[in-house]
Amino acid sequence: MNAPALSKIDLNLLVVLDVLLREKSVARTATRLNLTSSAISHALKRLRLVFDNELLVRDGRRMVPTARAQALAKTLPAVLNSIERTLAAPEAFDPASSTRAFRLAAPDFFSPLIPKLLRRIGKEAPAIQVEVSALPVNGMSDLKQGRYDALIAPSFKRSDELRGTVLGSWPWVAFGRKNHPAFADWSLEAWARFPHLQIGSGVATGRGPIDRIVAPLGVTRRIGAVLTHFTMAPPVLAQTDMLLSVPSVALRDAGHAYGLAQRDLPFDAPRLELTLFRSASTGDEPEIRWFHEHVAAAAQALVSIE
Repeated sequence: MNAPALSKIDLNLLVVLDVLLREKSVARTATRLNLTSSAISHALKRLRLVFDNELLVRDGRRMVPTARAQALAKTLPAVLNSIERTLAAPEAFDPASSTRAFRLAAPDFFSPLIPKLLRRIGKEAPAIQVEVSALPVNGMSDLKQGRYDALIAPSFKRSDELRGTVLGSWPWVAFGRKNHPAFADWSLEAWARFPHLQIGSGVATGRGPIDRIVAPLGVTRRIGAVLTHFTMAPPVLAQTDMLLSVPSVALRDAGHAYGLAQRDLPFDAPRLELTLFRSASTGDEPEIRWFHEHVAAAAQALVSIE
């Protein structure tokens, strides 16, 4: 059985056909749809042409559906309901009753954001869950493919597939133990004299962003130890003469807890700007916008104390 081309079908005709098959009467169908009997008769003529079938034939004063019409009567209501659901506006997002889990990827040095974010969300949406992952190498690709709802990364050139909101910028500083000998006469030479702690094995050879900045100054530093996570750094700094040069937000809370001191870097370094990204294909969903607004507000609280 050949189906009519979809481009030839007026959805309004299908609505008329659905009621006709229920009422089996032009007059009653006209009353149900608040149309004239003439309009319904005209619609039936068009439907017969579309389906190449009589659909409804007269038997005395009654209209009797053909075999094709009886088959349509079984499937047409479900089809129309599916179309209505497809065209209907999405249900409003209600944070108070939602149990959704949001997936966020972020650099691990941005961990001070997490408690602020959870406190904000907990007040408004107690059943919502936040899954936080370290920023992966292919994070932007993962975001586009829907593996994350939000991603925080250093700012870079935008693309048509991504939307971004700048969260703020943070200065690079040097952390060390309280009364660190380098801080007594803080200078570029003092900064380079002591061993440095580094996070992430990929920059242990001295080719990190800070090393590239000081290279034109004729200065190199020695990496004394490499750790995999920022959470491991405070106790090491507190009990050694090592220094750690990072964005100020990285050890903001832990630095206070371990009694660490910090100094502005003794050379010019661009502030680190971080951006909150979302996928262009899903980023306009109400729940994604809601989550992004809370992440941005939590980040703003970190900016305000710098």
